[in-house]
Amino acid sequence: MNILIEWVKNNWEIVIPILLSIIAIIFTAFKDFILPYIFKPKLNITYNSQEPYKRAPIILSPGSVLSAFDRFKVENVGKRTAKNCRCQVYQVTDSKGKDAGLQGFPLRWASRPDSGADFSKAERLNIGPGESEFVDLVYMRSDNTTKMFLSSYHNTPIGIGDSIPIDDYIIKVIISGDNFKPYFASFKILEKLDLNGFHIKLLEVKRK
Repeated sequence: MNILIEWVKNNWEIVIPILLSIIAIIFTAFKDFILPYIFKPKLNITYNSQEPYKRAPIILSPGSVLSAFDRFKVENVGKRTAKNCRCQVYQVTDSKGKDAGLQGFPLRWASRPDSGADFSKAERLNIGPGESEFVDLVYMRSDNTTKMFLSSYHNTPIGIGDSIPIDDYIIKVIISGDNFKPYFASFKILEKLDLNGFHIKLLEVKRK
């Protein structure tokens, strides 16, 4: 032990940089890995058939086309900001179990109205602790009651259709971000339709 102490005294100019490097590594690991693991975002996904989840009836155009929107809420009940959150369709199956081919369709945040902004940036946002955002799930139009519509960003073509025939569906959406594991929310949408929109039920929410 005395030999080690004597060596440190004689080589302090080597020891100090090593100690500082070790402290920096520990601090970086604590800040970038340990704290984010302990204090991380936690999302709560909810839906019910009342305002503000359901918006109806709404006039879409001067031609008096009525619409009804159904939305679900994403709330951050964790202790850190959920970064670069986005929502996409993961899978849509009809009453016969057939896939509707809408996987990857970006669902629109209700707080992001149409504008000239780049939709690839608009589809991502941060949700701070205690904050919540609504996501437009589906909507109906009085001028075409044979289809169910999804809200795309800024009318930008993405190579995926934005409507499906009226039917009973299971819609599974994925909510992902930079600093949390994805959430999967499944909704059941019934074929029954009225001016208040669709009859929807949130079936389950799972983590990947």
